[in-house]
Amino acid sequence: MKYVIDTNIAVALLEQRAQVIGRVAQLSAREVGLPVIVLAELLFGARRSKRVDSNVERVERLTEILPVLPVTRPIAERYALLRAAITERGRPKGDFDLLIACTALEHSATLVTNDAALKDGAIDGLRVEDWVASNPGR
Repeated sequence: MKYVIDTNIAVALLEQRAQVIGRVAQLSAREVGLPVIVLAELLFGARRSKRVDSNVERVERLTEILPVLPVTRPIAERYALLRAAITERGRPKGDFDLLIACTALEHSATLVTNDAALKDGAIDGLRVEDWVASNPGR
């Protein structure tokens, strides 16, 4: 696994945004993973949309292309340690953001996100790229 994508990148992919499609097209499907937490957020968004059936179908098609990465015990343990450490440093993050980041860390993958809270450098060892910003990367 080379990359783990965050929800905002998955949405950009579903919206067929050229810069994200171009990056994914350069990779094999096995190099990009979709955390189950991202899947949950995508399905929630689809269920709250005006076009529920078509949006759920789009999300399902995405899961046929990209492997869905479960939250495993090592990810849960990493989450607990990381949340305690960054909370102690006064830099707390949302639970879903941390689980997604821990999924990337556990897979030794780069997290692809456009989320400023995950690009701020507060999570030691987390490699981040932004495929939707005008200047991709950290």
